[in-house]
Amino acid sequence: MRTAILSCLFAVTTLAAAHAEPASGRAVEWVSGKDVFAAAEELTIDRRVDGALTAAGQIVILTRDAHVKGDAWIAARRAAIEGELEGDLSIRGQEALINGHVKGDVTFYGVELSLGPDARIDGDLDYFSASTAKIDKGAVVKGEVNGNAFRIGGDTVARDDTRERWRDSHMRERGGGLSAPGYHMSAGGAVVFGGLALLLGLVAPGAAARMRDAAVAEPWQALGLGMVWLIGVPVLAVATAITLVGLPVAFLLMLLYPLGIVFGLVAALTALGGLIAARIGSAGEGALGLVVGIVLAAALLWLAISIPVIGAIVWLAAVAAGLGLVVMALWGPERAAS
Repeated sequence: MRTAILSCLFAVTTLAAAHAEPASGRAVEWVSGKDVFAAAEELTIDRRVDGALTAAGQIVILTRDAHVKGDAWIAARRAAIEGELEGDLSIRGQEALINGHVKGDVTFYGVELSLGPDARIDGDLDYFSASTAKIDKGAVVKGEVNGNAFRIGGDTVARDDTRERWRDSHMRERGGGLSAPGYHMSAGGAVVFGGLALLLGLVAPGAAARMRDAAVAEPWQALGLGMVWLIGVPVLAVATAITLVGLPVAFLLMLLYPLGIVFGLVAALTALGGLIAARIGSAGEGALGLVVGIVLAAALLWLAISIPVIGAIVWLAAVAAGLGLVVMALWGPERAAS
């Protein structure tokens, strides 16, 4: 299984290199359907993208000629958006300037966010940064503006009031959650993750059993392995991104990072469901017992994550432990053989 995974990663990286733009020799780009994935040290998008756009680099610029029909996800040290986006915009970076038209919602995680005089956002603006967002008087935000603190036309909204309003709206609109970005799970999300965990348990019962046993025998080792992955992947992506050869690898790591979080939650639910099924006696045997165990596990995890403050710790522990259990399940047979 490890050979298949490594072969897949090598194939994707090779495919990215094969689609590199020959004009500059510094950009990597590939297309999946209508979606565009691009990475470069200095990346400029000045054309129409009929699907979603995922871009990464030291500097990422969407000029006034850029037109993205779908959502856009950007990771950059500095990002400038001057074109038109018909979907949602999500930016992770040190500095970002929005001076174009975004028809969906905008989310920013970073240090400094600026909205220029030509900025127009039809949806909500959510930002999480160490400084107050700089919003020009000519900028238009039709939806709500939520952040640590912000300034519009010279009026400043108090930091505490903004945080509380953001927390209340997320707790109310998302069906329960936490006041920290990313740490929430709706009831629908619990159903989806529970379904994926059940699928994993039925398709790969051996791996599910190894994850369950590892959760009992070596829980701290699983948690430690998961934390190494959660911390190490972003650090490795940044370290490899500073080299030309490492750009495709760094971009691939950033794409795989959210998938790893999903796998971690699914694995945690699978292991917890197996433990619950083993505790309910004869009723927990077979496929029906696995269904009951995972349903109860999903409900417990959803309730735990919905608890303010404590829920963030539960979410982090579940993701980290689940990732560690995946590693231990993959390497379990080899460890036993040795």
